[in-house]
This record gives sequence, C-alpha cells and structure tokens, in this order.
Amino acid sequence: MPVRYLKKKENKMKYDLIIIGAGPAGVSSALYATSRGLKTLVLEQDENAGGTLKKVSNITHFTGFMTGETGSVFSKTLDEQLKQCGAKVLQKKVTAASLKGEDKEIICNEEKFLSKAVIIAAGTSQNTPDFEILEELKNKHLHNDARKYYKDYENVIVIGGSDGAAKEALFLSQNNKHVDLIIREEKLGAVPEFSQPILNSNNINIHTNSVISKVSGRKNIEEIKIKNTLTSEEEILNFNNCGIFYYIGSKPNTEVFKEVELNKGYITVDEKMKTNINGVYAVGDIRVKEVRQISTAVSDGALAAIDASKYINAKK
Repeated sequence: MPVRYLKKKENKMKYDLIIIGAGPAGVSSALYATSRGLKTLVLEQDENAGGTLKKVSNITHFTGFMTGETGSVFSKTLDEQLKQCGAKVLQKKVTAASLKGEDKEIICNEEKFLSKAVIIAAGTSQNTPDFEILEELKNKHLHNDARKYYKDYENVIVIGGSDGAAKEALFLSQNNKHVDLIIREEKLGAVPEFSQPILNSNNINIHTNSVISKVSGRKNIEEIKIKNTLTSEEEILNFNNCGIFYYIGSKPNTEVFKEVELNKGYITVDEKMKTNINGVYAVGDIRVKEVRQISTAVSDGALAAIDASKYINAKK
C-alpha cells in the first residue's frame, strides 16, 4: 500500500530542517538529515513521493536500480525510505515562504511551519503544448503520463525529441499499434540508446521540423494538422482512436521563493547547494545545473543535507 501523507493542521511547529518536495533530491536530503539527528519535516503537495518521475514508464541510468522498473515502483521505494528514516512527511502545498530571518517560515495556506534551515527541492512542472484543441478533447486525450496510454489507443502522437520523450515513444510503440513522433528539430536528439531503436522501428514515424497546429474531433481525436516549421506546409493525420502524449521541457517551481537569487527562473547555488540566503539550499531540477538526472538530484540532496546539518549544529 502506498504511503498516505498526513494532512492534519499543525500551526507554527518548529523543526531543525524543512525540505520542500519529495522527489529524489528531497528524499536524499531527508535520509542524510535524519541520519544526522535533525528534526526534519518534508512537505510534498502530491500524495506520493517521486515528483515527475512517478509518471514515467521505466527508470533508466540510475545506479543500483534495475532498468525497466516503473516510475510508480520507484515512487513507492521513495515513500518507504521516507517512512523508515523518521522524517515527518505532510501532504501540503507551499504557498509562501519567508527565508531571510533566523527562523525560516514556510506557509501552506493558513498553516505556518518554522525551521532553522530549508532545502528547496520543489522540482519543475512540465510545459504543455500550445495548439488549437477543444477542452473536452484536451482533458480526455492529452496527457504527460505514458501509463495512461497502455493499450488504450491504437495510435499515439508523441510530442518532443528529448531522451525522456524518446524513451516513452518506445514504450508506447510496444503497446500501441502506431506512434507518430513530432519534433521541432531537424533530427532526433535523443541518446543512441533510445534514438537507434526508434530509427529501426517499423511502427514509429518521425516528423522532423514539425509542430501540431490543430487537433479536431468531437468525443475522440479524429484529425491532427502538423505544420512544417521550415516550409509552413501542413500534413493531416486521420484517426479513429488516438491519444497525444507530450514531453516538451519544463519550468522550475520557483514562484513562491521570491527571496532567493534566480537565473532564468532557476535557483542559483554554490557547490554545497547554498543559495544567497544563509541556511537555505536548493537541490535537484529546480537549481541552475547542466545535467538533470536522478543521480545528480540524489547527489544534490546529500550535499545540501550534510552542510545544513553543520549550519544547524553551529547555531545550537
């Protein structure tokens, strides 16, 4: 059974450390923080840990975790680690934060939580595609969770050319009759592990230099217009049973963290994950970094928690 995070109100509870987010970076932070005896609170707005990874079809390139395990299994593993490490976990959405004082204040609607240090591990939110589509069709047939398409559709449109999009296109091609992969770039940019099987596939069709301009239909998607970004020519695809999956980049969830220094929306940190504010750290996909992978997120979390422990103990 999945861990059900507590939802009860606790006004002005004081902790050594508050971790915002329970993706790989946040969970890693919690493991290292509790091992050092810190009274730790993890705030996660979703029901389970894992962040965006709980939606992926399978986990790849994470040392010690077998390729092929689903994102949902990975999520349950993180939940269990949080449960065993002793951190308190609450299902709360952070709506505001006051970070510059000696006591850091994290607000979740009408509730306030206090701590000596904060680790921001709030991750990113996926961008949504912009094209003409009825709201009913959008709600029913447009998703960024590949698991929703398992044997649901004969045909699936995949938007995006990244490693993540390519990996999900391969997964969908194994369970659906046909996949059309729509990418803006001139060629598929995914690593060979994913791009080569796609190029060799007999049921994945790649549309390069292309975007979707319009999706039509009543209860189901019946027609999709694809526009070539170089020639402006349009191609029309007709379907009886089709879904659209998207994986087109993301934006950092930094809206409520107004005091930290940002660079193009991402939080700036040093090698110890420190922000410009004493006692405040940022880890995982939300921070400025070149590589956003599970392995780098876990490393971020460890570094931040270890330094946060030193910072907190120095103030006792």
